[in-house]
Amino acid sequence: MGLPTTQQWLFSVKTFAAASLALFVSLWISLPNPYWAVATVYIASNPLSGATRSKAIFRVMGTLIGAVAAVVMVPNLANAPVLLVLAMASWAALCLYISLLDRSPRSYVFMLAGYTAALIGFPTVNVPDTIFDVALARTEEIILGIVCAAVVSSVVFPRPVVTAVTQRLTAWLKNADASARDSLGAKAGPGADAHRLRLAADTGEIENLASHLVYDAGGHPELPRLIRETQPRMLMLLPVLSSLSDGLRELAALGGPSGHVQAFVERVDRWLTPERSTDSHELDRLRKDIDERIESPSVQRTWRDLLELTLLMRLRDLTAIRSDCLHVMAAMAANTAPRSTGFAYKTGGVANPARHNDRGQAFVSAMVSFATIAVCCTFWIFLAWPEGGVAAMMAAVAGSLFAAQDNPVPSIIAFAKWAVVASAMAGLYVFGVLPHVHNFETLVLVLAPPLLTIGLLMSKPETFLIGLSLGVNGIATVGIQAHFSVDTAGFLNASIATICGVGLAAVMASLLRTVGAEWSIRRLANANRKTLSEIANTEDASQDARLTGVMLDRLILLAPRAKAAGRRIPDAIGELRQGFNIIDLRRARLELTTYSRRRVDAVLMMLKRHYTGGPSAQVPAALLDGIDRAIDAVRDQRDASARKALLGLIGLRRSLFPGQPAPLALPHAPQILEAAE
Repeated sequence: MGLPTTQQWLFSVKTFAAASLALFVSLWISLPNPYWAVATVYIASNPLSGATRSKAIFRVMGTLIGAVAAVVMVPNLANAPVLLVLAMASWAALCLYISLLDRSPRSYVFMLAGYTAALIGFPTVNVPDTIFDVALARTEEIILGIVCAAVVSSVVFPRPVVTAVTQRLTAWLKNADASARDSLGAKAGPGADAHRLRLAADTGEIENLASHLVYDAGGHPELPRLIRETQPRMLMLLPVLSSLSDGLRELAALGGPSGHVQAFVERVDRWLTPERSTDSHELDRLRKDIDERIESPSVQRTWRDLLELTLLMRLRDLTAIRSDCLHVMAAMAANTAPRSTGFAYKTGGVANPARHNDRGQAFVSAMVSFATIAVCCTFWIFLAWPEGGVAAMMAAVAGSLFAAQDNPVPSIIAFAKWAVVASAMAGLYVFGVLPHVHNFETLVLVLAPPLLTIGLLMSKPETFLIGLSLGVNGIATVGIQAHFSVDTAGFLNASIATICGVGLAAVMASLLRTVGAEWSIRRLANANRKTLSEIANTEDASQDARLTGVMLDRLILLAPRAKAAGRRIPDAIGELRQGFNIIDLRRARLELTTYSRRRVDAVLMMLKRHYTGGPSAQVPAALLDGIDRAIDAVRDQRDASARKALLGLIGLRRSLFPGQPAPLALPHAPQILEAAE
């Protein structure tokens, strides 16, 4: 793992300083439970200043909503325990359901509103008349911790989000260039797929990171919009690269590209080398020369010519997307306004930003949360366990924190395991260290070693969960207050309740959520086929851009799952290629001749029937014949619409029938029929 870096040490020291400040203010203004302010600092802190402010704002909102919900439910239902349990469990499940459907940082509001009601409500069910005071105190403590975390993060060596986004974009661009050079070398197999898999996953991470840009101090206001507009282009690069690799392999089987096309491939490949990839002038010359070749009337219409034409069009797409990425990088580095000419690769009408919402999976996760809270409260009521409220509270927290994962059980178990360690550490402090502490300065000194260690653990993604469990559970179990007192029975009960609550969440998840990455991959693949069926519908084109935007979003969701499942993702990229090719056909068909349009419509009808047939449906052989006839009908037209239609038809042929040999001779369209029409 290596030694902590300077940035990791800085984050740990800053977080400890914020926690110390929160503790000092809590003791100064005599808040009842200062440890909640300290724990909140560690929950809300992030190495990036903008992300800390973002989380702080959403945590305040979620805390206030959850506190209001607890104040409404507990006094009115305290005399009806069953109804109170149902109400609290339903509230937590509803908030979690909404949170899982909203995959932006804003989702934290809803998740927190759900389990904050449990944090405030369950410990006060036996004294409902104190609920308002408890809710007010808890809200004050949490908001104090949030404010301290945000202030220290913003004032002391702030680390802006824009720097991290720029670094991630630079790394993404390096991987994209490597993947593009693989494609231009017609490389296939696990290596090429691994590059594309990493590109898709990194695009999603960049999008999540960039969502915090609006909370960054300073920075150009156009940057968040630039990232939002660049993200679909970054994802569109994947099917473009797949199509390029496919086309070059097919041309290689025919003896290789012609001299002119090969020259373009070599020029693009040379430009993608690290020492030349920032040369925008060479890129502009490349794009201009490729456009002139595509528009050249001397291009024939043999099968080889058609393959080369579509290859050139995809090369143009590659250079346009790469140009847009350079534009965004330059704007972020110089903190300047975007160029007036906009983006080179136009996505209008092709893909609009859209989210895939898996309501079924969100509902299952919400029901697991409901069942976990209900079962825990049932044990609490029947056993008359004094600390049962702590168990129910922790069950709600653990069930919510990891609900977005396909299989949350390993994470919840790890959280429970480190909660045991946290309880042991807390016992050492409660019984061995804190009795000898008599002032604030000494308290800060004795807390420094564990809290600095927790900060270091939270600064690394691979140990974040360990740090989170130690921080939240350890600080809460120690229970720092203004007047120190040792209650052995209370401490042991609280520790056992915490572990039991988290453990029950793991047990319920293992019983009710027996799915994993493979299950989610199948659901996403089935959703893609349904979307393709909608795109192939010739009667309604109004939703095409939204539907392809949803498919792009699903690729972000598929990439990390496919990596976790040890699978490649050619199917997902192939489906994206098919979706874009179908839209090319849809947009070009109205400008075609009557006969050509009817041939294209026949292909679209067969595609719709095929995608409606389900994931096990075989591609009908008649579709290949239909595509070949449509290609023959369109190939003699020389306008831009015909080129777009050819791009779609040939792309579909290569994607749906990758092993099919090239047609030996395309039959000529019946001119007599066309003339009669």
